[in-house]
Amino acid sequence: MAEAERRSIPELVTRYEYEPGLKDIYVEGSDDKAIIEGILEEQGVAGVAVFEISSVMVPSESGEETGCRRKVVKLSRALAQAFRGKELHVACVIDSDLDRATGAGENNALLLRTDYANMEMYFFTSDVFDRLNKQCLRRTRLTDHMVNSFMVSTLQSLFTIRCVNAKPEWHLECLRFGKLVSFGRGRFGFDLCEYVKRYLDKNSCGARRDEFLRHLEAVELPDGLDRRCFIHGHDFLSLLRVMLNTLRGKKMYGSEEVVFTLLRACANYASLAEEPMFVTILRRFG
Repeated sequence: MAEAERRSIPELVTRYEYEPGLKDIYVEGSDDKAIIEGILEEQGVAGVAVFEISSVMVPSESGEETGCRRKVVKLSRALAQAFRGKELHVACVIDSDLDRATGAGENNALLLRTDYANMEMYFFTSDVFDRLNKQCLRRTRLTDHMVNSFMVSTLQSLFTIRCVNAKPEWHLECLRFGKLVSFGRGRFGFDLCEYVKRYLDKNSCGARRDEFLRHLEAVELPDGLDRRCFIHGHDFLSLLRVMLNTLRGKKMYGSEEVVFTLLRACANYASLAEEPMFVTILRRFG
């Protein structure tokens, strides 16, 4: 949608007041839009429009626009307040992100969170990895150990780093980790200690290493939840890209976007539709 066509929140309120039959879903970005549209189509649900939040003008208090996730939350809050007690066929979908780990997060009638940390985690399944092995790899394939041991432990370590970085006293610039992933004798490895060192050095915080490590050790991920609640989507795609390129012996997959496209192509959308958040969407709009 062109800049001139973007709607303000007051314009959306007016739109829904005069057209109460509209069925709209707002999401953070294009991948989320494609996934939800794919599920709606697979389930035969028509008449629902899915919009990226970039189609809406959501200014911050200072007048400058904020991040996509926060924009979706603000839109949901504004519409929920404007239509309190009235029926509104609208949903605003966000990644759960760090909310389950930190206990933070806003709730209202229009806001839906992913069942796991992000949309990418709906594709972290054995079925998807099986199809990925058959379609993308040849002799050396992703094994259960590579996925369930190496990937999960590495990604959850990176997730705890993100939890620390979310604290006001840190907010450090992220560092890519692909060069610290090793492979030998059929097993992958990751040098977490070296990564933390480079991460802090990049942000001129090397002298605060002991302090950072204390914060890292203090992070306690809640028990009893699916492991996918504590894996960051971009980290997952980055690590999987490195692993696929390593197992193929050449850099076939040049970006995380390409890898996510592969995952979506390997997914069973009928199974995805059975996930709780998508069940809610289908019940609300079906």
